[in-house]
Amino acid sequence: MRNIRNPDFESSAVISLCVLWVSTTFAIALMEIALVGALVLWGLGKWSATRKQHPVLDLGGAKVNAGCSVGGKDRLMWGSLAVFCLIVLLSFFFSEYPKQSFRGIFKIAKPILVFIMAASLFRTGKAQSRFDVAFLITFLIVTLDSSVQYAFGRDVLRGFPAQASSAGLRLVGPFGDFGKMGAYLILIIPVFLLQGWSKPVTKGMRRDSLYALLLAAAGFVLLYLTRCRGPVLALVVSFFALALYKRWFKAIGIGFLLFLAILAITPRGMIIHLDAESKEQSIIERLELAKRAFDVIKARPWLGTGINTYNVAHEKYDTTQNWRVRGYYAHNGYLQLAAEIGIPGIFFFILFLILFFKRGLREAKAARGSPEELEQLGILTGLLAFLLYAMADTNLQSPQSLMSFWFMAGVLMARQKPQLP
Repeated sequence: MRNIRNPDFESSAVISLCVLWVSTTFAIALMEIALVGALVLWGLGKWSATRKQHPVLDLGGAKVNAGCSVGGKDRLMWGSLAVFCLIVLLSFFFSEYPKQSFRGIFKIAKPILVFIMAASLFRTGKAQSRFDVAFLITFLIVTLDSSVQYAFGRDVLRGFPAQASSAGLRLVGPFGDFGKMGAYLILIIPVFLLQGWSKPVTKGMRRDSLYALLLAAAGFVLLYLTRCRGPVLALVVSFFALALYKRWFKAIGIGFLLFLAILAITPRGMIIHLDAESKEQSIIERLELAKRAFDVIKARPWLGTGINTYNVAHEKYDTTQNWRVRGYYAHNGYLQLAAEIGIPGIFFFILFLILFFKRGLREAKAARGSPEELEQLGILTGLLAFLLYAMADTNLQSPQSLMSFWFMAGVLMARQKPQLP
């Protein structure tokens, strides 16, 4: 049974999602408005379709219909995501801080809704072209805004100042935080790089490839100027994983030499952060933060302290009461999530991610030898870098960063099952 769609509602919903993508870089309020607009328009389109026959929601091969179950290979993946969402909801009912958990439910639900909408709406060539334009414009805005920040000390969009450090100015761009900016950059750099890496056939394609490589280079410069080690290391590891998967052994060798060269010219203060005791500050602090998170998990292993409650709940479970970084996030998205929703919840979240990447590689393999393969691998590489970075920061808890991750995951799903306009 084919999908029945309302082109007007869908087209408007796509535009709303594109606005949402742009807004993730500088305006949370606009992001919320665009989300509501996209959700209403998408819902109206589905409701309009029901007036003619039963609606079909096709999420990359997983069809949901009256009397039709989620299809074949993806059943376990979607089931894992559903169980994760259910556990998040249950954690609210057993939460120590219901008010914070109530907000936390929406914090998780909104990006997952965007994931589902993007997977459904960006399947046509026209919708994908619109997103490509929004994707490019967003990066250019961030680049120009960050350049002004580097040159004059403040960005234009929000007036955020660049942050001083022993290694030099740290760019925060319109995000206001170098970690959030790093999380955004590692999502998009692999996309531009692999677009440029594809083998062009025509003169126009060669020009486009050159532009994509220049954009990737600009992204690398911005990432370096955040002076943030976590996203850089996450991106390096994700590119290494991609090169191993594709057996690009020459690229591994060249990349290793390039990494050593960059490391040699990088200021020591950017590589090693010493504290008052002349110890590596970040590593020592993160170990202490991890111990606190494990204390919470040990005390509340099944449903945690409640989604979105870690920052207010963890102190009473802290067995060591170390003086370092009191009242702070876990700085590990997975440990913090496990502390908030329990071990079963984090298990099903990680299971979903594993199955999602397995599916992504399977579909990319089906497009082997075409530019589309590298487009999909570029998105997968960025998503992997984001998840690796989450092991050392809070991007799984940041509304902007989390929204960007799920948005790109939905775009990947849509590209893997394209629909003719």
